Amino acid sequence: MYKFFSKGSKFYGIINNLCPKCQSGRFWKESNPYKNIFDKNLGNCDSCDNCSFKYEIEPGFWYGAMYVSYALAIIFSILIYMLLVNINNDIEVFNQFLIISISILLISPVNYFYSRIIWINFFVKYQK
Repeated sequence: MYKFFSKGSKFYGIINNLCPKCQSGRFWKESNPYKNIFDKNLGNCDSCDNCSFKYEIEPGFWYGAMYVSYALAIIFSILIYMLLVNINNDIEVFNQFLIISISILLISPVNYFYSRIIWINFFVKYQK
């Protein structure tokens, strides 16, 4: 269990916004997804400041992150639905749909942020 949260694990790199190869440099400029996307439009980094690893492994590499983004959105939708049903079982279907849709829009920067980090961690191994 401790190894799961220690340096060198994929989970550690994803949660702490770190380069998947060296886990010392940052993947995104800021760790706050909203600030990273909306404030000065910092976007994602091209390469690691520490090990100079180029994040875009090949042209079109980030298209695969859309599948991760879709899975995260579905998981989030299910969690919001379960929360709505537990809070108020009498809520109408249209209102449920509306609340879930607005929630997905509000959480989309976080979804974008983590989908790219998760996607690149599928392909890049940590090297000491």
